[in-house]
Amino acid sequence: MDGTIAQLSTFRDVTGATFPLLLNAALATGGNIKTLYGDRDDYVVISKQGIVRYHASLIWPFGGRYRRDEIRGAVDTLVTPTASVFPVQNELALSAGPNPFRSGAAITLSLPRSVAHARLAVYDVTGREVALLHEGSLAAGVTPFDWNGRDAAGRSCAAGVFVVTATLDGRRLDRRLVRLP
Repeated sequence: MDGTIAQLSTFRDVTGATFPLLLNAALATGGNIKTLYGDRDDYVVISKQGIVRYHASLIWPFGGRYRRDEIRGAVDTLVTPTASVFPVQNELALSAGPNPFRSGAAITLSLPRSVAHARLAVYDVTGREVALLHEGSLAAGVTPFDWNGRDAAGRSCAAGVFVVTATLDGRRLDRRLVRLP
């Protein structure tokens, strides 16, 4: 990403990204994307451990390095699938992941006590409700939900930023989710 550390932090906060973000800026000391890989038409996938898992310029000539399927394949090998076992929590919590996601996201709602009215919905950035995942009472404990990236009519939602909102007896929790193309 071009820009400053502050701009990178703002991007992370706005999108809710949970993956590492790198600056694309040149420093005299090197060690950054531009210095290491150049500033022209390049795509690099790096693991959490800092290992380059995919580098398009090593395979493809300038002008033809955007190979979406190859990039997605490299990213998919690094994404940890969500677990189906959820820990018991003693506090109110809402989580959603993986973030970003492509085809579906696991949403977990942890309640320290039962609630008479719970509503869990997904909204787009304009505030329009996209999908209603639950409405009614919920028992104390951890309850998993899934959102398949589709709206209430079953249509696939476009890539972008979405907000998962849980309203629980008047209390509200929000989590951002980024859907990839």
